[in-house]
Amino acid sequence: MSFRTLFGLLILIAGAGITRAQSAANDSLALAAVFTDHMVLQRNKPVQVYGRASAGERVRVRFQGMSRETAADTEGKWKVVFPAQKAGGPYALTVSAAHREVVLNDILVGDVWLCSGQSNMDFQLKNAATGPEELKKGNFNPRIRLLKFRGSVPWGDVSWDSATLARVNRHDFFEGEWKTTDTNSAAAFSAVAYYFGQQIAASENVPIGLIQVAVGGSPTESWIEEKVLARDGRFAGMLSDWQHSEQVMEWCRERAGVNTRQARSAEQGHPFKPGYNYRAGIAPLSGFPVAGIIWYQGESNVHNVSLHEALFETLVKSWRQKLGNALPFYYVQLSGIERPNWPEFRDSQWKMLSKIAHSGMAVSYDLGDSLDVHPVRKKEIGERLALLALREHYGKPVVANGPVIRKAKLGRDGILLDFTSAQKLLTPNNEPLTGFELLTKSGKRLSAQAVISNNRVRILSPPGEDVQTVLYAYRPFTRANLYNEAGLPTATFPISVQ
Repeated sequence: MSFRTLFGLLILIAGAGITRAQSAANDSLALAAVFTDHMVLQRNKPVQVYGRASAGERVRVRFQGMSRETAADTEGKWKVVFPAQKAGGPYALTVSAAHREVVLNDILVGDVWLCSGQSNMDFQLKNAATGPEELKKGNFNPRIRLLKFRGSVPWGDVSWDSATLARVNRHDFFEGEWKTTDTNSAAAFSAVAYYFGQQIAASENVPIGLIQVAVGGSPTESWIEEKVLARDGRFAGMLSDWQHSEQVMEWCRERAGVNTRQARSAEQGHPFKPGYNYRAGIAPLSGFPVAGIIWYQGESNVHNVSLHEALFETLVKSWRQKLGNALPFYYVQLSGIERPNWPEFRDSQWKMLSKIAHSGMAVSYDLGDSLDVHPVRKKEIGERLALLALREHYGKPVVANGPVIRKAKLGRDGILLDFTSAQKLLTPNNEPLTGFELLTKSGKRLSAQAVISNNRVRILSPPGEDVQTVLYAYRPFTRANLYNEAGLPTATFPISVQ
């Protein structure tokens, strides 16, 4: 090879290297992962657009005939804010820097709902009882948009390799993009969230965006910011060595132990680790306005009912501080299954309503499966959550709760139970009323004969027994069947007899 040929080749290689370096620099402009084509922006709240660029780089954003310009800070972060917008679209959004321009198309403005929790929120539409029929109909609303932030690594019964361990440690766990609703996107999306959004869209006639961020098996503490947990002494036992802490459910610790078997760092991340899912999945959304939150979780915290109460209240409070102080928060009471502690846990979930403002609870024990923690009747749950939102957030005159126990009083005709939220008490197909039990002062638990009479429930008092408490649906799995005229069930309860 001649000197001239060799020199030319070296120049060519050097030039290619410079080009690649320039390309990398030019690609430094990036929007946060929540910003993609087909997205929905929250109406009636300031539109915040944010991302990353090279430190000090000027960034210009154009939207709806308006333009905003800013510079990335020393960490490369940037953000601009546009005035609140009314529902509408489709629109385009353009973000440009010195050497690159990003254009997002088909953007709608409407209501965005964050849909989070564990496997029952993650449960896909295609696997729901009504899912195949729904997908076969193909009658999809073009103004419902879906963003599924799915886990990018498997957390089943597998041991992670070094590359996966490193990726999880970078909190690079969730990935996804906004999609229009069609057979493929709907099939893989949360069934509960899909039916929730469908009901809201039909009522409000505005674009609806659903953001799914759910991890099967994840405990409540994984969704709370670690520094928030650290400030509360009640949670101290789960932070220093969480994989050996009895405050964390044993199953979660065991599964994490399998996944991280090859980890060398004591600080190895995992989606079951306290604080992890907050940092990886919720914190990136803290600048993205939403209308509210729906939540289906708790199965990985039933081992410690009182601890879950503290965690759940902390979660709601801390999320609202980051996402919006008055955000509605609607959650699902756990369904029926033959597992211990579930009656007490469901009752605790019911009592949390009095502690958490702007909240609502969808009852689901009547849709459960005695052997499967993932019951397939998800349509009813999504629609019950939607009723709560329609009444409480949108102000619609709908019945959103089943009968609510008000008092139990001993009378001449037995124990009489009064309920609110029920113009008419009933059972499906006029079946005999079931699900009631009595607890005596001596601790005996007795089955109870109950009937509906004059829109009250009357229970025969067993002779010779000093009844202290009436229990309803207070079994892990129950076929309790008291409903109201709207077809909504009564929540689990114990109530003292007056």
